[in-house]
Amino acid sequence: MVEYRPWSNEIALPIIEQSNSKLSILDLQLGGACNLNCVYCDTPRYHDLCDVDLLSIEKLIVEGDIEWVYVCGLGEPSASKNLSYLKQILKWCKNRKIGLSMFSNILNFDNELFDLVEDGVLHVLFKLDTFNIDKAKKLYGATDEKVKKIYENLGVLTAIHPVIDNKSNLGASIVPTSINQDELNRLVDFCMEYDIFPLLGQLEDAGKCSAVFQRLVVEDARLLQLKDDMFKKYSLTYRMPICPATISAIHVSNTNKVIVDEDTGLSCPWFWLGDPRVRELGDIRAMSYREVVQSILEYREEKFSEVLEMEKNLLSYPFGGCGGDAKQLLRTYTSLKR
Repeated sequence: MVEYRPWSNEIALPIIEQSNSKLSILDLQLGGACNLNCVYCDTPRYHDLCDVDLLSIEKLIVEGDIEWVYVCGLGEPSASKNLSYLKQILKWCKNRKIGLSMFSNILNFDNELFDLVEDGVLHVLFKLDTFNIDKAKKLYGATDEKVKKIYENLGVLTAIHPVIDNKSNLGASIVPTSINQDELNRLVDFCMEYDIFPLLGQLEDAGKCSAVFQRLVVEDARLLQLKDDMFKKYSLTYRMPICPATISAIHVSNTNKVIVDEDTGLSCPWFWLGDPRVRELGDIRAMSYREVVQSILEYREEKFSEVLEMEKNLLSYPFGGCGGDAKQLLRTYTSLKR
């Protein structure tokens, strides 16, 4: 199985290992605007505008000698109200030879974004929950036209994406639900055939999804069966990779605030599989890179003894959520500080 390049051991491990003193990833939220209306949306904040100060973002990139930029929320990075911000950041990344990783539904992809994928600048974790148009319409709150466009754009991406040293700049975000559970094996097979990393993440009891979580959630036994199927067919013991941005990023909100997980001080709270609890540590418009990093590391130090206890009492999930399995993630983090 190919690795998703930004999360590959060769790239992620050195970044994580230096996170006690240097945070090499900039993790950005753009606005909440989205061109779909997914039934399991964890952040339905569609009217939250992108107020990111681009000059302050560029300053952080330069001062921190940032190695990667991640764009993972609030809404769809390529939605019309976010697109100009995304493209400006991509220009900086291309000029400075920095990779950018983002979550996307790929509906609004255009030639400029396709070219950046082909050039190896843009890395995309895209939605791939079904190949059935009716199911996709139900999951994504989308029209026939939109679903067909998503599949058309997927065809372009599978044809152009580079795979180098068993690392791909495409990952398929597959969320098991009661609607698509009969297709999970087929979706994994598709990824294996086209050298796309299959990102199998569990349903999050958060946002709009909380109202339908019990109806959509798939039993652990079915997820464990899928892992067994992957081992039998591909001799693959699957484990959700740790997203290095969770440990090694400066996370900036759509309103320029430096945010961390309130309970741990880690840079992203989504590994908890529930509504995030965040703490604001400052504003990038009034802070240098060094001040931002210092504020994050000091908060983590305050929380560290509590995190050690959390890790001891956690159970592992069949797959885990965005960022990785919580127990494995906290174990990796705490081992860095011992």
